[in-house]
Amino acid sequence: MTTLAGCRREPGGHGRCKESVSSLTRRQAFALGAVAAVSACAAERPATKAAPAVPAPKPGRLFATTAAGLVVVDLAKGAVKAAYPAAVADGAWTRIHQLKDGRLRSYEVGTGALLADETVDGRQIKAVSARMIAVGPPPGPRRRTRITLVGDNGTRTVELDGNIEPEAFSGDGRIMYLLDHLPPEAPDRYRVRMYDLDAGTLQPLQTRDKTQVRPGAEEEMRGRGRQAVLDPSAGVLYTLYTHQDDHLHTRDLAAGRDQSPGVHAFVHVLNLDQRWAYCLDLPAPFGLGPHEAHTIALDAARRRLYSFDASTGTIVVASTDDQVIRRSGLLGKQPGGEAYAAAGGRRVYVAVGSRVLVADGETLAPLAAWALPGPARGVTWTAGELLVGAGDQVIRLDPDTGAGLGAFPLPGLQEVRHAERIPG
Repeated sequence: MTTLAGCRREPGGHGRCKESVSSLTRRQAFALGAVAAVSACAAERPATKAAPAVPAPKPGRLFATTAAGLVVVDLAKGAVKAAYPAAVADGAWTRIHQLKDGRLRSYEVGTGALLADETVDGRQIKAVSARMIAVGPPPGPRRRTRITLVGDNGTRTVELDGNIEPEAFSGDGRIMYLLDHLPPEAPDRYRVRMYDLDAGTLQPLQTRDKTQVRPGAEEEMRGRGRQAVLDPSAGVLYTLYTHQDDHLHTRDLAAGRDQSPGVHAFVHVLNLDQRWAYCLDLPAPFGLGPHEAHTIALDAARRRLYSFDASTGTIVVASTDDQVIRRSGLLGKQPGGEAYAAAGGRRVYVAVGSRVLVADGETLAPLAAWALPGPARGVTWTAGELLVGAGDQVIRLDPDTGAGLGAFPLPGLQEVRHAERIPG
């Protein structure tokens, strides 16, 4: 599924099961030894000193997508606590919603308790928030779209003209943001619009300065959505798009400009509560390389948004206060493979190929490169620990030194998504 609010753009998965995980195998022990910290010049070398004692894992949860669906891992045990086929998590990672056999079930993440069980019309979960869930048909040509909305006030169905894909909701649950694909029966572009659930009307978004966009001046995007990250506390969604040739932003159309700026990639900034959108253009060479080589990461605490292109090694950082790029740098061109990024603790981490690149979060200066025992499959930062997907396992690293803190198998791993500490 294409989604703005859930950080990736495919549907998740969930069914309930429990699975114990044994102690480290010889293969995993070797993998830990293979993760070596590297000097600031990023030249990889094996460790030469005996590793210090590894501290016991702290309580926490890891969320990852696997062949079994969306799984929740108990970090203290390194074991899968539950798996949910055909499910997605909300933006705050507090609830998991599963659509299976025409029934929409919601679970509380901490306890696994079933919170709701509804019969719904639709085959895919399209968008979720704390107050509302949208269910609809899979992507494809259509002139009219039927959407089932499940929320605090019950379940209802709306039918909208056009080829519509729900993307996100405002915090109060009154506005549904959606993609309107054009032309509906053979789409080659789309525009972001909002649907007022109380009034039952489709409306254009406002610009960042709260100017109402006139009909016909809404931007129509032709590129591909690569990744999305949500800042739940600020109610802002950031979505990376690539290959935007011959594209005009709303601000250009509103100003009467009719020539393409030649932008090949940008981050679409959507303020869910204030109802405005803005496109943060990324400078060349962003968008010229492979789609999967691009990635973004948000450091909400420091109000920084990072964008990285592995095909050229280019990294930029923008302020989320004013959506202005503050600095650019080079981390070195990387081999092929899907790129992932995480930020925290005044550093930014990029996992791509079989390496983790580390850069200073302020200056973007390269600090280190750490080897992985398998292809990168996601990375996430949590206080005191970096968790990286590598093949069919998750490697735990010290975020300052790259020292191995442990590993555990995760069969069928597709992507490490999010991690959080549990007080206690």
